[in-house]
Amino acid sequence: GYEKNIGGSTAGLVIGDRAFTQRHQSAYYYDLGAAWKEMTTLPFVFAAWVSSTALSPGFIAAFNMANEKGLNNLDKLIEGLDFKLYDLHHYYTSVISYKFDESKKKGMELFLNYISNNDF
Repeated sequence: GYEKNIGGSTAGLVIGDRAFTQRHQSAYYYDLGAAWKEMTTLPFVFAAWVSSTALSPGFIAAFNMANEKGLNNLDKLIEGLDFKLYDLHHYYTSVISYKFDESKKKGMELFLNYISNNDF
């Protein structure tokens, strides 16, 4: 509920669905992914599935299959959502990128390097 305090000289970091609401209420808003891309030319990784221990090949296969099934059925998933503040079809099919490719690895490594060296 801290979003109600955003205004004047008070800023806040708002993520997820609440960010779509906040962008209609704030005079200024900044997309951190776009700012990172402008600064580095690399994509920003906001989320990743990670594990601190080795995972079994069976788990990895089942997990990848579940992800693939979800990604192949985005239209069906989106169809059941009622969200008027943003075009969710556009968001889930054009804004979010699901493949962890080399450019994302480089972007994440650069970010981790920055924060480990306090280079911001």
